[in-house]
Amino acid sequence: MNFLYTLIIYPLYTIIEIAYTLVDKITHNEGISVIGVSIAITLLCLPLYAVAEHWQEVERDKQNKMKAGLGRIKKAFSGDERYMMTTTFYKQHHYSPIMGLRSSFGLLIQIPFFLAAYSYLSHLTDLQGESFLFIRDMGSPDSLFSIGSFKVNVLPIAMTLINCISGLIYSRGHGIREKVQIFGMAAIFLVVLYNSPAGLVLYWTFNNIFSLVKNVFYKLKNPLKSFWIFSCAVCIPVLIYILFFFDTKTAYKAIIVSAVLLVYLIPFILTAVKFLFHKFLTPLFEHNKTRTTIYLLSCILLFILSGLTLPASLISSSPIEFSGIGSNPEPLRFLIITLMQASGFFLFWPVCVYFLFNKKVQTVLSVFMAFLSISALLNSFVFMLNYGDVSATLTFLNSVDFRSGSAVSILNLFVIAAFFVFTALTIARLDGKIFTYSFAIICFAMLALAVTNINTIKKEYKAFVASGSLNEVEIEPIFHLSNKAKNVVVFMLDRSESQYIEEMFKESSDFKDIFTGFTFYPNTVSFNGHTFMGAPLVYGGYEYSPLEMNRRNDELLYKKTNEALLMLPRIFTEQANFRAVITDPSWSNYSAYADLTITEPYKKIDGYQTIGKYSTAWYKTHSGADNLDNTDDILKRNLFFFSIFRESPVILREVIYMKGKYWNSNGDVTSYTNVINNLAPLDFLCELTDFSDSEEGSYVCMVNELTHSSVYMQAPDYVPVQNVSDFGTSRFSEEEAYHTNMAAMKRLAKWISYLKDHGVYDNTRIILVADHGRATYEDCLEKDDELDEKIAGDRYKGRGHFHPLLMMKDFEAEGTLKEDMTFMTNGDVPSLALRGIVKNPVNPFTNKALPLDTNEIKKDGVVVTSSDVHQAWLYKDWYTYKIRDDQWWRVKDSIFKASSWKRENIKD
Repeated sequence: MNFLYTLIIYPLYTIIEIAYTLVDKITHNEGISVIGVSIAITLLCLPLYAVAEHWQEVERDKQNKMKAGLGRIKKAFSGDERYMMTTTFYKQHHYSPIMGLRSSFGLLIQIPFFLAAYSYLSHLTDLQGESFLFIRDMGSPDSLFSIGSFKVNVLPIAMTLINCISGLIYSRGHGIREKVQIFGMAAIFLVVLYNSPAGLVLYWTFNNIFSLVKNVFYKLKNPLKSFWIFSCAVCIPVLIYILFFFDTKTAYKAIIVSAVLLVYLIPFILTAVKFLFHKFLTPLFEHNKTRTTIYLLSCILLFILSGLTLPASLISSSPIEFSGIGSNPEPLRFLIITLMQASGFFLFWPVCVYFLFNKKVQTVLSVFMAFLSISALLNSFVFMLNYGDVSATLTFLNSVDFRSGSAVSILNLFVIAAFFVFTALTIARLDGKIFTYSFAIICFAMLALAVTNINTIKKEYKAFVASGSLNEVEIEPIFHLSNKAKNVVVFMLDRSESQYIEEMFKESSDFKDIFTGFTFYPNTVSFNGHTFMGAPLVYGGYEYSPLEMNRRNDELLYKKTNEALLMLPRIFTEQANFRAVITDPSWSNYSAYADLTITEPYKKIDGYQTIGKYSTAWYKTHSGADNLDNTDDILKRNLFFFSIFRESPVILREVIYMKGKYWNSNGDVTSYTNVINNLAPLDFLCELTDFSDSEEGSYVCMVNELTHSSVYMQAPDYVPVQNVSDFGTSRFSEEEAYHTNMAAMKRLAKWISYLKDHGVYDNTRIILVADHGRATYEDCLEKDDELDEKIAGDRYKGRGHFHPLLMMKDFEAEGTLKEDMTFMTNGDVPSLALRGIVKNPVNPFTNKALPLDTNEIKKDGVVVTSSDVHQAWLYKDWYTYKIRDDQWWRVKDSIFKASSWKRENIKD
């Protein structure tokens, strides 16, 4: 049943949802939006109703021709003889009783549309409590008045009266059978819809009104021409109202006016189609097999591309991010759902529509579908563009320039137009064979690409399961700090922002008494805007900057990254009396999950995964949070839309994306899966930490990505809730990233208080650092739009992407937070961590000395890169980062001054 619903009803449900959302976005009126849906569905069904009317006329004519003969048989015969004579009579007239269904075709068409509208409008939360005209609440029956205790719903009664009037006009001159069908269906709709939400009944009432208008015009001599003239006349006051009285955005006015003007162009469009048909498409019209093969292969290609190839490509880019979501952790299930959705959109309904129409219409449909599939391929692979990282809910993590009006958008339209002309002019002249062969080959190629990506997903998911990420675990200490010896703890908070610190301390006055002894370094730069190139320096220092990594061009990149991840643990355990713990190492072995095998050769280094490991335990300890995350529902709904986004022309993508909602009118796009996966280990920090009288020091490096997420949380404790009512008092309170950064700091504050309570704070050095900042403009930076545009990489805007958090609390440090404007980088972390512990530290992998004073290295500034390469697993066989000449920058002295950023000419 679920498959049948997805195959038949879901495409119509989606069309209704898009129509409602579009009208609501323009008018901001729920009642008008419901009427807009009715108009859209009526227009969509007009061709189907025309076909239905044709087949009904054919059936009526056939019945009239056979009426006299059947009457004679009925009068002269009975029993088996009547049955045999009737069967023979039908054969003589090339008729089968099943053909009688043609008279009911008009009613049958309404059923799936009714079910789709009922499924959507009866559960639409937008209608709850909303009034329209005399309707007090469109989410409930209208109950306009009562007779005693019986509530009278006026809308269903009005709907039925209109339906009956429409039926009387339509069935004039027709047989009693059709009249019974029409009035019987009207009665059924009255019973079914009487206690339904008024919004749904309003939709069906206007459907009946439009049906009444349609039936009136059908009785005229030239119904189509008459209806067009009537529509043109109606459009005049509509245009006047839209242009001079309707209050909405100019862009929306342009859309409405364009749609209205299109009505006047219908005769010209039909003339152009007829010319195209007679001039170029006649050979295709005459070859049934070729025409149908082209159409079906085009549908199959769109089905594979939308339902399998593009979704599989997306999931394979980060399989773990799509794992462990909902009740079924397997990421491939999302492909099954998307395939089902695509089968309805590109197989079931297109095939049904194709075989409903005559050969002329089939010919035009074949050309259109062939062009649509070619366009989808071009947009998906030639004009795919790079919009940045995508979250598990298919929202872009950074502000995106969709380039809707750019040169590439215009080029895209030009290429699409060129291929349309090519398709229209050649599809018939080439006898269609090139198209059939080409489409068949492309279908196999898309299928092969999908299979390759599916294998990648299965492999990564298998490793993810083997890591124990899906197992429920007990919370036991993994960080063992010493009461006597020194401890060094580094928190690498992915994408944590330096600009928020001052506001955090203003908003939470208790931070002043908790973060004692800390020094904040605002003037800190990162070496890249992504973890891929920005994180290795945090762990390994300046030897692992992008420039220095490239100079070691005889070693694989992932091995150099592994060195950086293990350098500090090895120095602490081999050159000092320490044990070491690292968690969730960034891109270890260039794996998408925390590959801890890199620690296995070293007995005094322990590796743990914390991200995602404690989520189940977190939900158990937070009552009411079970239904917090809706990622599963969002993915089931939006993954198919993401394929449509990729297949669409560049100019339409921002409209389809719709700020991450993809025309979802009834859902929240906020995902808490990744948030809880990272929040849980920070919430359990105290439980994960214990203390001993060991003479060995402890080095801990914990990686956490909560600060990489962007969701609103409930202040003042910054906890995830479905409906945030308190956004805090910070000037950044409307920025989602501030909320997740604040949530992380709140948990760290709790842990610091825990250390103080156990007397371990003074002998513990704590460093808070990020691998990079966020891709936004920061008002603490000197404004220079031209510089930001140049340094943006392929899509990021703003030097804020290179502005990471750096804070440190040294041994025995006291006092309130200090601010130090010394020029720093996140590559200073290893030197800060080792200072005073190892006198002359040496990198055990390269045997190079690690400087404890990095001022000499920074005296002429540092060289960073704006390269946008960031998916590490794609580059496991690479020896160097691929960085263009114009992507190297030297930053010196103050990162806040625009003059401190200069392009650097790097010579090989």
